Amino acid sequence: MCLYSVGMTASDFRFDPAEPPATEEDWRELVDGVLKGRSFDSVLVSSTAGGLSIDPLYVPDGSSSVSGVADDHRLRFGWDLRQQHRVGDPAAVSVAVLDDLNGGVTSIELSSEEPLDVSVLAACLDGVLLDVAPVALAPHTNRESAHALLDLLDNAGVSATAGAWLGLDPLGEFARSGQLGDVDAAAELAVAARAAAPNVVAFTVDTCRYADAGASEVDEVAWMLATGVAYLRALESAGCSVADAAATIGFRLSADADQFVTMARLRAARQQWSAVLTACGVDPSVSRFQAVTSAAMFSRCNPAVNILRATSATFAAGVAGVDAVTVLPFDGSADPLARRVARNLQHLLIDESGINRLVDPAGGSAFIESLTARIADAAWAAFQQIESTGGMASALTDGRVRAAVDEAWSREFHAVATRRQVVTGVSEFPDREPVGPHWGSPVDAGFPLRRPAAVFEDLRNAADTARAVGATVAVQVVALGSLAEHTARSTWVQNLLAVGGIDAVDSEHDGASSPLEAAARYSAGGLSLAVICSSDEVYDQRAAATATALKQAGATWVALAGRRADADALRAAGVDAFWHVGVDVVDVLTDVQRRLGVR
Repeated sequence: MCLYSVGMTASDFRFDPAEPPATEEDWRELVDGVLKGRSFDSVLVSSTAGGLSIDPLYVPDGSSSVSGVADDHRLRFGWDLRQQHRVGDPAAVSVAVLDDLNGGVTSIELSSEEPLDVSVLAACLDGVLLDVAPVALAPHTNRESAHALLDLLDNAGVSATAGAWLGLDPLGEFARSGQLGDVDAAAELAVAARAAAPNVVAFTVDTCRYADAGASEVDEVAWMLATGVAYLRALESAGCSVADAAATIGFRLSADADQFVTMARLRAARQQWSAVLTACGVDPSVSRFQAVTSAAMFSRCNPAVNILRATSATFAAGVAGVDAVTVLPFDGSADPLARRVARNLQHLLIDESGINRLVDPAGGSAFIESLTARIADAAWAAFQQIESTGGMASALTDGRVRAAVDEAWSREFHAVATRRQVVTGVSEFPDREPVGPHWGSPVDAGFPLRRPAAVFEDLRNAADTARAVGATVAVQVVALGSLAEHTARSTWVQNLLAVGGIDAVDSEHDGASSPLEAAARYSAGGLSLAVICSSDEVYDQRAAATATALKQAGATWVALAGRRADADALRAAGVDAFWHVGVDVVDVLTDVQRRLGVR
């Protein structure tokens, strides 16, 4: 809409040049007036998983934390669209791979828990032009698989030109299986591969499993640096020059729906690895970074929302300047639709949004620059600590890495349980469709896949299972006063219960006008649990008497929606629990399910 169409004129937008520009102090004074004595930090300042503060206002300082010349191919055509395929039936994999390539995918990543031989790889990649569509092996320690891919390139006569990733990650294997791989043997293979296939990336520094287990953004970057430096040293010891060593190491990091933290984390990772290579006298442009959408952010409830999460993550990765992006299927399957969505959302970002056409789209954003710099500084300090105490292998085997992951996950889980960190469509705005079948947790001996949605999916499954065998999974909403008086809290309670698959009965019309009427309505409902909902003004008049009447009418347990200064008096009157913003939703819903006999 044109501004002039609503009565504005050009003079409305003129500023008095004699008026001094507003300062941050002026802004703080105005904010303090709105806060009315509440703490600025508690209301307006949040923090990342790594404990870095996020302020409500940032002022540009003119600096940029990520520099360098962007790859011309990326600027013109976009990043490498790398689709992942789990190796099963080779014929089926081949069909899916060719379908993806025809749909615009530019490279293929093959994932397998078992060693791959040349015949299996050849069958999976039948019809693929290996010098045009690079093949990457998902991170592993099976040197047989790496040899097989090298042999396949040799058999196809493209060893000199193909840009495959062998996927060797012996240190990262600890997070996948609980066992370290042989770094020296992998380095020897990498040196031989460099001689035979100069464009091959032999080592993949993979941090995705750390992130999916709950690692903070700071630790993920620090462990990436420590692992990369360990591989550099091993390659040098195996006779590789530091420049060649740097060129044969690739990085595979996670990207999640927290798009600003993802942007800053990936930018910080690129910046700090560039600092390592610069200190070694190597051109940082040889670095190659792949981002993979985090499996931890996906949900089985309302899986279509995963498309939005993947879009946010991919957007952030593209803005951060990575070289390749792998988008995992939104529903955890290998269905054609899920693969099509995974590749097409990248096409939209590249071809319609054009975010690849800028060297550093986030450059100049005071918030992103500040967060990038703080992640980089904290990660560098953590990296130095690891280096001074034996390196990454030591940090893995003595339990420091796992302890840090578990501590970070504990903080995240508390934020999820109290809904300070929202899982849209799951812990807020839940969809009542049945929980889907995919995105289960790995069962191997490595670090777990910790999905914030999983605890809510368990609650939903328990309720749906009980309902399927005829159980009543419901709570009586005892509304007081008019619909206008109780709707804010009764709607909030209805959504809260829906998160656990529990029905809220009698919440969508005018409430009772007296405690006796409330008790009568409760008795007619025939349920054992009740939650009182209304405004604070109505609570002042009738909450205590209503709780007493409900208990006399047979209610075994009564909750009240909202915080109350007179909580002790209400407890004495019969209120057993108070539900309010910030309560541990997981504890609340688990308790309700137990009282309903669901658990």
